Amino acid sequence: MPDPTRSAPRSPAGSWLLTAICALTVGLYALIACTRDSELGNRTAADAYYNRLVAGFRAGQLSLKQEPPAGLVALADPYDLAANQPYQGTIYVDPVRIHDLSYYRGRLYLYFGVTPALLLFWPVALTGLAVSHQQAVALFAAVGFLLSVWLLRAAGRRYFPAASPWLVAAGAVALGLANGFPIVLNRADVWEVPIFCGYALTMVTLVALWRSVHVPESRVRALALASLAFGLAIGARPSLLFGAVVLLVPVVLGWTPAGRGRWRLLGAALGPIAAVGVGLMLYNQQRFGSPLEFGQSYQLGGDRQDRVNFSLGYLWYNLRAYFFAPPGWSGGFPFVQPAALPPPPAGHGGVETPFGVLAMIPFAWFALAVPLAWRGVAGAARREWGHFLAVPVAMFFTSALVLGGFYGTCDRYEVEFVPLLVLLAALGALALDGRLADRGSWRRLAHGAIAATLLFSVACNLLISVRRRAEIVGLEGAVFVYADRPADAVPLLEQATFLKPGLGTAQMSLALAYARTGRAAEASARIAEAVRLNPAEAEKYYDNYRASLAKYGRPEDLLALLESALKQAPGSARLHYEMGAFLAGRGRMGEGVLHFQEAVRLDPGNASNLANLGLALAQGGRPAEARAALEQALRLNPGLAGVSEILTQLPPAAANPPAALRRP
Repeated sequence: MPDPTRSAPRSPAGSWLLTAICALTVGLYALIACTRDSELGNRTAADAYYNRLVAGFRAGQLSLKQEPPAGLVALADPYDLAANQPYQGTIYVDPVRIHDLSYYRGRLYLYFGVTPALLLFWPVALTGLAVSHQQAVALFAAVGFLLSVWLLRAAGRRYFPAASPWLVAAGAVALGLANGFPIVLNRADVWEVPIFCGYALTMVTLVALWRSVHVPESRVRALALASLAFGLAIGARPSLLFGAVVLLVPVVLGWTPAGRGRWRLLGAALGPIAAVGVGLMLYNQQRFGSPLEFGQSYQLGGDRQDRVNFSLGYLWYNLRAYFFAPPGWSGGFPFVQPAALPPPPAGHGGVETPFGVLAMIPFAWFALAVPLAWRGVAGAARREWGHFLAVPVAMFFTSALVLGGFYGTCDRYEVEFVPLLVLLAALGALALDGRLADRGSWRRLAHGAIAATLLFSVACNLLISVRRRAEIVGLEGAVFVYADRPADAVPLLEQATFLKPGLGTAQMSLALAYARTGRAAEASARIAEAVRLNPAEAEKYYDNYRASLAKYGRPEDLLALLESALKQAPGSARLHYEMGAFLAGRGRMGEGVLHFQEAVRLDPGNASNLANLGLALAQGGRPAEARAALEQALRLNPGLAGVSEILTQLPPAAANPPAALRRP
């Protein structure tokens, strides 16, 4: 879209810098989003939910071109979580899942907004190709980002011509990398598609409203485009609905006491969005028998939807999580930890890694300087500028308040309002610079604060992105391990442990994957590292690994494993028992007895340890000591299987039996 204002000369250096920032940011979006697998198990882009929906449209139906499982259809209550869980499929593994689809009268639907299907997935399908969810998210993110940069530059050139070009470049960096996108793009899937589509269309709306406010000769056309774009944004994300009030801003600005112009403006503002709204209601009526039912009531997800989804009781908790929860810090890369949040209020559906914007993105505090942007403009332009500033402010507050009342708290929801806050912050930074133009020392101080908060904000986003990447690929790798696909798991888990070495669960899963692919030495090193990172989990880690070695036919590796385990956790009765059983089973009875005795010493109330000690002593030719151990085991647990039978085969007890339970 051409720039409507040319009040300030263009700076070639500034243009090249801005172009480089945009190119690098868009490339990073693609790198993060398009190198991830789908949680929904899609083997190809054509299998993605939105492409299945488009296939349904092309076949003349409003449901997905996918039959529901016969077992689901036969259920008395298909929305019962325990009953429908087997049919939803396993994360990453099952190629055809129905998780988070809507089931109604024998058909499967998307409750996610239809707009992405109409604007992207269907047009691409007409070419014979298919776009994946990951590609769609990256594309929508890039479009919205580029439009926001255009808007920032247009505002800077019109209202802040004296601002340094680096400030506009800093604002562009914030719009691209200090808004949570590097974090959320790591999980670019069906959930994120409509959210980022809504974001892109919100930015189209803002650019169109900019033109409607600042270019009178195109006011009606631009307003109609804004109305259409925001109607489609609502079609992607119905939660944006209340932000539609911003469409009245050009109407108020251009309203005159007489003449047809005002009615044309009102028609342009309300007509397109009303047409989209009617289309959405007809779409819902045909699918679910109600114009206001988008399908969420019939969702096959992680919880039932016969509940209150919005409540003022959730508002304060969610707003604290979204704006004020600070990240935690650790000594190991990538240094940041999830925010520590209190338990959610009663009825709340759950919390999925939100980030506190004002704590993690301190650059956002410059939004408080937005009033300076209005006060710093004089004359007739002040009215136009003030009206336009009301648009992102209103969009931000309506979106944040609506999502603040929702029963779930999630980082991807923040994509609806955080970019608007960052845009306001970038405008506020420009305004602050303008007000301090003739105050050298104060201006330098402001520049330092802008640079410092921007660097911290971008660093937090990138570091949390690395942590999130490690956790997500670590989860996928662990799923593949337990799905008996260790070869597929190894590269994922190696990536996870490289990005976040302190991720003990990923180290453990990688040890199992190495063990199952014959890499015993590497497996032992990984299990030792996992125990070092999480010593409290030593018994569980070694037990899982031991079972894996036994299952995959490499019991000879157990000795080295157990020796390493006992060095890490010498006070573990369980590990001494395992070592005793291993040695006794290979004829090394004397050594086995020593470890059984140590297990008894560490856990004297464990009847099983005593029974195994007695059996080992009996097999080692020490019947008196064996009888003492077995009788003590029976006193602790009279019903212990097999102990009485062993006792009948031993000689009678001596008058003074040896102290069998004291380790020599």
